[in-house]
Amino acid sequence: MDDQLKLLALIFARADALNFYWNLYLALVLGLLGLMASGKPFTARVSIKLLLSVGFIGVALSNLGVIDAIDEQRRQLLILLGDCPAQAVASAAMPPERWRVGAFHLGLDVLVLICIWFVPWHRVRPAARGFGKGE
Repeated sequence: MDDQLKLLALIFARADALNFYWNLYLALVLGLLGLMASGKPFTARVSIKLLLSVGFIGVALSNLGVIDAIDEQRRQLLILLGDCPAQAVASAAMPPERWRVGAFHLGLDVLVLICIWFVPWHRVRPAARGFGKGE
């Protein structure tokens, strides 16, 4: 029973690791979109969009690889746990099918790339009048 409890703790520890990588991905996406939404003129340059896109694709694919590896670790740990009373609790940590995770992640990746390239973040704003302009 002690070994089963250790396996159960390890299964949930891997679930925590998975949450960390999803949170890291979310922080990256929000930071990237926040940079684009700042409307700074440099964000309109094709070279900047290309650099951000290539960097994002690299990090996103790496993140997806880590998420997939952690899910596989969880699957294998659940197999090791086998049929025991703890299995009912451990089933809550069962990861979704690989294709679902991959499709969700890649769908978000494509959405971010569309936002980088096609959302007009950098519209020219009219100059402020009056306040702080010495008038």
